[in-house]
Amino acid sequence: MRRALAIVFFLCAVAGGVWLVLRPAAREPAASQGPPPAAAPEPPPPPHLALPRAPPPSDAERPARPAVAQDEKALMRQVRALVKTEPRKAEALAREARRRFPNGAEADERDALLVDALINQQRIGAARDETYYYFERHPNGRFAEHLFVMTGARPAPRRP
Repeated sequence: MRRALAIVFFLCAVAGGVWLVLRPAAREPAASQGPPPAAAPEPPPPPHLALPRAPPPSDAERPARPAVAQDEKALMRQVRALVKTEPRKAEALAREARRRFPNGAEADERDALLVDALINQQRIGAARDETYYYFERHPNGRFAEHLFVMTGARPAPRRP
């Protein structure tokens, strides 16, 4: 009986030590250390120089591309840039792009990036739901295999 208690005590001590080492980084400073040292003041930023701006292009010089396509491309650039570092913002931007451009030129990639943003937030159930949405909207989508690998969801078989 004593031996069993000693083993249990030892295991609890080891588990407590492991927990102390691996607990979240939000540790409180020890009381014996006193207050943390004051940070050195930051130097003032260098003065900004105003660069001369070119005059706006005339109507004849502007490209013939519609402004809507430019907006979609700008949103997609932002989604691509944020999908790993700030997945919540990427999700919001992808949903906005879906609302504004439901059949846009980059809808295939947008919906796949939305799934990636959900996965990066560890919202796997929502990611699987969006994967099924992707398979319905883009049956021959170029990101279907990637989404299958990431979520395990398969497209529904087609009926003849």
